Amino acid sequence: MEINKQIKLKFHGVDFPVVNFQSEKVSSAIEDLDIKMNFNPKVHYPKDHPTFFRIVQEINLESDKNFSLFIVAVGIFEIGEETDAETKKSFVNLNAPAIMFPYVRSFISTLTGNLGNVTGTLTIPPQLFQGNLEEVTDIPNS
Repeated sequence: MEINKQIKLKFHGVDFPVVNFQSEKVSSAIEDLDIKMNFNPKVHYPKDHPTFFRIVQEINLESDKNFSLFIVAVGIFEIGEETDAETKKSFVNLNAPAIMFPYVRSFISTLTGNLGNVTGTLTIPPQLFQGNLEEVTDIPNS
């Protein structure tokens, strides 16, 4: 039996440097709202730490004439130096956004749940992340 070498990937958590919520009216029936969702993950490679990378997710949630929510979530990851380029690319593009998504989802549910009847608690459905992430050179308001 062959044992594959374990890749060293560390998740250091998620920061939320930007949270912008606006509401035009109170809505007590969240299930009646047509909520548009847009998740836009990107990757940032800090020049001063070659083993680190950050996933920057810009999240837009809005319901016409009810509310809009814009969040920037930054997941901080570290990967072993001995990791080959193809494996690293896989972690960056698929695994890392999926690892940080439950934290983003929980943050949104907690935030909206604490707003009372403004929106009601939003429970974001699971998301699939695929494709190559765009690389960014800076992180908004971090």
